[in-house]
Amino acid sequence: MLAERLETAVRTGKLTLRGLLLGHVPEAIRELRGLVELDLSGNALTELPGWIGELGDLEVLVLERNELTDLPRKLGKLGKLRVLDLSSNALQALPSSASDLAALEVLDLGQNNLDDLPRWLPDLPGLRTLRLGKNPLEGLPRVVLSLRQLERLALDGLGLEELPAGLPALAALTELGLGNNKIESLPSDFARLARLESLVLAGNALTALPPVLLGMSGLRALVLARNGIEALPLEGHAWSALEELDIGDNPIAALPEALASLASLRRLSAASTRITALPDALATLSRLRSLRVDHAPLGGSEGRPPDVVFAIEGLEELGLEDTGIVSLPEGIGWLAGLQRLYLRGNPLASVPGALYRMASLVELDLRDTPFARTEEAERLVEALSGARVRCIDWAMEYRSMLEDIYVLKEETGEDDASIATAIEHIVKDGEVPPPFSASPEHEGILRRLHSLLFVRAPRIRPGAHVASSLQVELVETGQMGWHEVLEQLFAGEQAAGEI
Repeated sequence: MLAERLETAVRTGKLTLRGLLLGHVPEAIRELRGLVELDLSGNALTELPGWIGELGDLEVLVLERNELTDLPRKLGKLGKLRVLDLSSNALQALPSSASDLAALEVLDLGQNNLDDLPRWLPDLPGLRTLRLGKNPLEGLPRVVLSLRQLERLALDGLGLEELPAGLPALAALTELGLGNNKIESLPSDFARLARLESLVLAGNALTALPPVLLGMSGLRALVLARNGIEALPLEGHAWSALEELDIGDNPIAALPEALASLASLRRLSAASTRITALPDALATLSRLRSLRVDHAPLGGSEGRPPDVVFAIEGLEELGLEDTGIVSLPEGIGWLAGLQRLYLRGNPLASVPGALYRMASLVELDLRDTPFARTEEAERLVEALSGARVRCIDWAMEYRSMLEDIYVLKEETGEDDASIATAIEHIVKDGEVPPPFSASPEHEGILRRLHSLLFVRAPRIRPGAHVASSLQVELVETGQMGWHEVLEQLFAGEQAAGEI
């Protein structure tokens, strides 16, 4: 595999060895003098060889998720390097030679052991993106405040209790990440960041919407999730360009009708809030494409979503997970462009006929609903053959199946191989053989195992049918146990994104 990737890199100038746990940097890379991009993330590297500086054409170097504690001095010889990702390592300092990286535009130092930053950072004239989150820094190093050319700055998880003094002087900033700190408010001079387009304040200690934000007309994305904000006053806002608003996981009890004035809004999340209704104003947001209100008590006494949801004609994504919905009305069919619908965790016993005809759907999540375990759910899966329909909590299903197999063996005295032979019998003629056919309970367990292997898993991964046949043969010949089969299936669903 490595040889093939090296050969491809010779032609393309790009080499990705992500997540291979190599433990070292292969010496063969040294010969790839025309290499432009190199990704060595997730390889348990404890050191970087000095010869890395010989790759003079390198423009992108990704070293995230390793175990590096320092860097070679020759790193500074990479005169064309534009992107250097060192996040999630154990670095305590940067070599002074890194100040020679004159072409560097992006430097990611997040999640290391840095308690200070080098004074030479201003010597990087092209630096536009700097990520410092989750380092043991005592506040914001003053050297950052001299980087007046910065456009993107990430300061998440630094334990900041207030906005660092002088930060608003970085007037070129367009993106600012302040998530997972302890900030309670924003000062009035925050408005000096007039070019700011994206602001993340998730996971702080805000109890109200900072008034200064309402006047920031350039904002396109505002993330306020996981704070203590109780209301969303929008009077006098200048958010004509706002496209994304996330107020999830706040104790907000109602959304204002003034949302109608956010004409550019495309994505709205009010998940895990206390809202019990949605304002009619949402129907006027012609550009709204994503609405997530999961884990909010919207079902109410009638157990159905608010009618305004079905009047938002442009919706492509709708999140209604765990909202107490007992029934889904036929109005869902009016959302002709809906692509993703999330209904997990609701007490839905049935779904409307319109859902079967929604050809635009590419993903439908019905896990942890009563309907998901009915035969009708199987018909819905067939009707929406072009969509990824998720009906099963695979982790729970596999645990339950393994427990049932243990019960089956204990009560019948049969072993794994005998169960495998019975499964093959079902595959060939559809009948459960004795002694398992003597008990409806035992027959039910075998049929559920057969369905898991040859019906449900193949719907998620087309190749699973062939894999299941081979695994049954291995169990029958004593080369595998059912616990191993189920573990492999579980891993396969994880890889397919089902878990």
